[in-house]
Amino acid sequence: MTLQKAYHHTSTQLDNGLVVSTVEMPHLHSAGVFLFARVGSRHESASTNGLSHFLEHMFFRGCDGFPDSSALNAAMEDLGGVLEGYTTRDHSGYHSIVHPDHLEEATSIFGQMFCRPHFKSIEIERGIILEETLDAVDERGRQIELDVISHQANFPGHGLGQSIDGPRKNLRAFQLADLERHRRRFYGARNMVLLFTGAIDAKRCRRAARQAFGGLFPGRPGHDGRPPKRLRSGPAVKFIRTDDTQTRIRLSFRTVPDVHEDHLPLLMLRRILDGGLSSRIQAELVEKRGIAYDIGADITTYSDCGLFEFELAVAHRKLAYAIEELGNVIVPLVKDPVGRDELHRVRRRMKIGLEFSLDSLHELAQWFGLGRLFLRHTTPEQRLRALNRVSAAEIQKVATTYFRPERMTLTGVGGASPAVVREARSALARLGDRLK
Repeated sequence: MTLQKAYHHTSTQLDNGLVVSTVEMPHLHSAGVFLFARVGSRHESASTNGLSHFLEHMFFRGCDGFPDSSALNAAMEDLGGVLEGYTTRDHSGYHSIVHPDHLEEATSIFGQMFCRPHFKSIEIERGIILEETLDAVDERGRQIELDVISHQANFPGHGLGQSIDGPRKNLRAFQLADLERHRRRFYGARNMVLLFTGAIDAKRCRRAARQAFGGLFPGRPGHDGRPPKRLRSGPAVKFIRTDDTQTRIRLSFRTVPDVHEDHLPLLMLRRILDGGLSSRIQAELVEKRGIAYDIGADITTYSDCGLFEFELAVAHRKLAYAIEELGNVIVPLVKDPVGRDELHRVRRRMKIGLEFSLDSLHELAQWFGLGRLFLRHTTPEQRLRALNRVSAAEIQKVATTYFRPERMTLTGVGGASPAVVREARSALARLGDRLK
């Protein structure tokens, strides 16, 4: 299988340091404007945790030419698009998909948002954000979002262990000066990537970028700070008791960033475990045993580390049993190489998925935009060629290397009793022994 390349990627830089990338896809009938900034919760201190997410919200409150959020949203909607944004632990992103005829106007709107924001109505936005964060806490104010709890356990005392939303006491305290200081530190041209994709003309895009962002202050490139601390000697466990009718757990293994040579074999290992309903954990834990309905495996990567994660929700009484059976799926991958037929099927599915991604404005924007932001320069074609070289021995090697007890963390949220949690701890200890 070879990729039928239907895009053309270029990248340049404005005088102020802003990277401008284009991904021309002339067969489409839409165009996207994407802006990525290297700022997220890992770049915050304990006292500023939540500020990146707060600032993301405030960029939508108005700017020069658009006095409030309603005017700003209406302007983009008139071009066929919707203004959207998000904040993660290591970056923030903004985008809109518009009609190709209106690309310059959409770019101008983005330029006003980030070059000349107004930060109006902070108290209204504060109330919106405080409402948004209620989903992550219980009636006692405890953090119950499993992703946050897992990161806290995996990265104690590190920026990656902080929540994206931030504590409510911080959200109540942030003022306009804090927002402006954060903007000046992280939203300079040298810490961002502007990307255009879809039915676009690269020259038009570069011209629009210069007009809209040429006056943005250069700033300085972001830095992710110190890497997380070294691994523990054994598995870590953290459970939060709630009134939920199920217990949701996440079993995590510390791995490597996606620039590491082991990342692609890890991706293939993940697809072997959870690459469809016929994959190993779906077939064994759902189809054959009926242990869980909601179960999956995924990989999260940062510039200096990664996590291979299994997550499932089960009835409380099944918790230890689920961990045991999950171990029965994991351990064979450490002990024995994947068979030729299974490897062929996984490789084929990954190649097909890679080709499907070439039809997506969002996926190509993520590929090339975040690639430039984090200085990763792999193309889909290079990924395809690399897939062909990954062997069963390499997949077994990464399973043996990373599925280790000292890399393992188990976190959970739910109504499991203390006795059930003790059983789960024992099941985890047995799994750790099998992985030694």
